[in-house]
Amino acid sequence: MASLWSPITETTRGLKGYARGIGWLKSHPGYLVVLFIPMVLALLMVALGWSAFLEYQDVFFGWILFERPEAWWLLAVYFVCKALLYIGLIAIGFISIILCANILACPVYEWVSVAIERDLSGGHVEEVSLWESLKLMGEELKKVSFILSVSLFLLIIPGVNLIATFITAFLVGWDFYDYPMARRGWSFRQRLSFVTKDFWAVMGLGLWLMIPIVQIVLVPMAVAGGTILNLESLAKRKEVIEG
Repeated sequence: MASLWSPITETTRGLKGYARGIGWLKSHPGYLVVLFIPMVLALLMVALGWSAFLEYQDVFFGWILFERPEAWWLLAVYFVCKALLYIGLIAIGFISIILCANILACPVYEWVSVAIERDLSGGHVEEVSLWESLKLMGEELKKVSFILSVSLFLLIIPGVNLIATFITAFLVGWDFYDYPMARRGWSFRQRLSFVTKDFWAVMGLGLWLMIPIVQIVLVPMAVAGGTILNLESLAKRKEVIEG
């Protein structure tokens, strides 16, 4: 029975983790203001990406979709495939833009994450230099490439794409979850191994970030909830000595 309810409990914990992060930001409004920087950046990138998609959508469909058939009875199949592909491309486009914006916003997220860890641990957390923040952007690029590759793979596999939303939610949630581990110098493989053990909670966090349109506003604030969830897991596994 415990194993049956564990995914539900952990997913709920992840959903609540986002709300707890919002609560922390409300009590530290200066950091909330700073997070408007990646919000504006994401909005600009979405506007540019959407303009490019509208201009070149026929080219995209020409690469991926089969030619429009002449037979009337095949047209229904063609339009269903085109509609699904359209939705999929928009979804992947949004995720790609947000993740790319996250790479550029990495120093901002790192700064907020450090502040949260310092506040919650009650101890000293070493400041991250600008150079170290820039180096973290390289790790972020590696992680984003992995996330986008898996998301695209899920999109094109029939049947599997039915659960793609939940797996993508986990992957996007992970993008905001492991700043404390990256700060500790953990490798990409170590962080991936660690986060999979927290799959349901991280997926719960990421479900907030799958809400269309408003996700642009919700995404930057996820670093607070992600950091809180990660610090709890690190503490549980004796990686952090709580203050």
